[in-house]
Amino acid sequence: YKRQVYSIAPSYIDRNVIWAGTDDGLVWVTGEGGRHWRNVTPPAIGPWNKITQIDASHFDRNTAYVSVSRLRLDDLHPYIYRTHDAGRHWDRITGGLPDDAPVNTVREDPVRRGLLFAGTERTVYFSLDDGNNWESLQRDLPSTSIRDLVVHQNDLVAGTHGRSFWILDDIAPLR
Repeated sequence: YKRQVYSIAPSYIDRNVIWAGTDDGLVWVTGEGGRHWRNVTPPAIGPWNKITQIDASHFDRNTAYVSVSRLRLDDLHPYIYRTHDAGRHWDRITGGLPDDAPVNTVREDPVRRGLLFAGTERTVYFSLDDGNNWESLQRDLPSTSIRDLVVHQNDLVAGTHGRSFWILDDIAPLR
């Protein structure tokens, strides 16, 4: 069995910091440009989990956000983890997300610290408090699997599975 890297997140602050997540549920970080890696997997993540996305913080070299899928275990609960100390400690940050909302992606806004976006199997959510509480951004977005999110200037772009992409123009009110 070969472990597959499923998500990579280079730091926006320090070019030597790189985060990596695998399809078998492991999270790795290097602070040395890839020369040495540390396994910093949150303790609650086990076999048959998939690290669907990692996002390195735009504001702090030691902060990262990780979304995890447990669909292979028939687990539809949302899993998003946050670290502020380079993976030594992790918090599960899913308050306000429905119990049946598997998460495919998590992204931090590059302008407003603490503003996060999460794409689930049904819609997009946002958090104004670093992931402690989430609210739906459903509005006119069709109910569909959100596979990735990108903040481009003042817009939020959602890549879906099979329904093209969706753009929320001007997220300034959220900022």
